[in-house]
Amino acid sequence: MDVRLGFYNEKVTRLVNADARPPGSLPPIPHDLTANPKSRLNAGRRSQRIKESRLNQAPPPNTIRFYRRRAGMSLEDVGKIIGVSRETIRKLEDRDTWLDPERATEIGHALGLPKEIIGFSYAPNPYSWAARSLWVVGSVSAQDEITFGDAPHRHVAGGSHLPEDSVALDIQQGKMRGWLLVFRPESSERMSKSVLERQGLQENFIACLDDGATWWRHISPAARQGRYHLNSRHQDPIHDVRIAWVAKIVGIVDPLFDLPTREQLDELGASP
Repeated sequence: MDVRLGFYNEKVTRLVNADARPPGSLPPIPHDLTANPKSRLNAGRRSQRIKESRLNQAPPPNTIRFYRRRAGMSLEDVGKIIGVSRETIRKLEDRDTWLDPERATEIGHALGLPKEIIGFSYAPNPYSWAARSLWVVGSVSAQDEITFGDAPHRHVAGGSHLPEDSVALDIQQGKMRGWLLVFRPESSERMSKSVLERQGLQENFIACLDDGATWWRHISPAARQGRYHLNSRHQDPIHDVRIAWVAKIVGIVDPLFDLPTREQLDELGASP
């Protein structure tokens, strides 16, 4: 079995439906996420906005126009609230000037949003302080079992500290219900002594077994070579299993907001 989760695996990206996926693999990555980063900037109507920036090196896109129009506010309305002109807001929306965190905070107050959402974009070079997009690829059950592809396809806002290629699992039960378990598919690796040392006493890895079942549990070595126990504080342990791959957890986060899709940003953000 390939060590990688299949997130960027050529075999997985050729699969056309969930039933055809091998056990434990992630759903095929959407084409717009696998495309060359430069080509993403040239896709759809929003590419016109990118080319229209009057700066030689345009700033990253933002969501000001999208949320302003969704709130039913004009350029003048937003400018009046924060004490600037209509033209100032227009320049920010058209990326004719850079958006700093202070200005994003002011606009966010006017629109009822945090600055991290105001500065968000799907571009490969977003503002360093803006939210990161987390694709929710599955869920964690009450028994700590992970199911890929069962959660609604959505992107949520994660902190700017998260790696760009992070994905999330929706925790569905217990005190952490509604929080997201975050990991990087590209960090998957074979089970090893190093994994045991790095996990410490916490559940710091997800583990996919040879049979395809995937769990979020603490891993301990079994008496038989190449076998492991999966332990839980609140569930019965799973004994003597073979582990196909593990992936380190990079965070457990409370999602800030559901993010608009690229299509939504194009539809409401393509013109003033």
